[in-house]
Amino acid sequence: MEKSKFKNINELLGKGIEVKESSKSIKKNEEKCFLDLIEILCQIEMSSKVAESIGINLTEYEDLHLKAIDILLEKYYGYEKSAIIMWWVFESISPDGEVYPITDENGIKHIIKTPLQLYKFLKKRYGN
Repeated sequence: MEKSKFKNINELLGKGIEVKESSKSIKKNEEKCFLDLIEILCQIEMSSKVAESIGINLTEYEDLHLKAIDILLEKYYGYEKSAIIMWWVFESISPDGEVYPITDENGIKHIIKTPLQLYKFLKKRYGN
């Protein structure tokens, strides 16, 4: 039987050594995951708009997928964040290409143009 070429961390470092991911690394991974997710959702929206412009209606096909994504977003990010995410991806751009602002409870308008701005807005506003 061939011995595995891969080593367990305990075999390399010795017993009693505990390896933990740094909080900075965890935050970077969360940010990357969020940005990747938003990029994919934006691609879905763009593809839908292109199909619609040439007369193909994908609404019925997409609705169930988007409902599933919305359920997962709500489970992971909570209702408020998921509602803002879905609004930003699918409704924040006017037909003229202008970005609609989101208005907070203090009446302050926030114009969010990029996924990174959205990420920072949600982090600042809701934490986690």
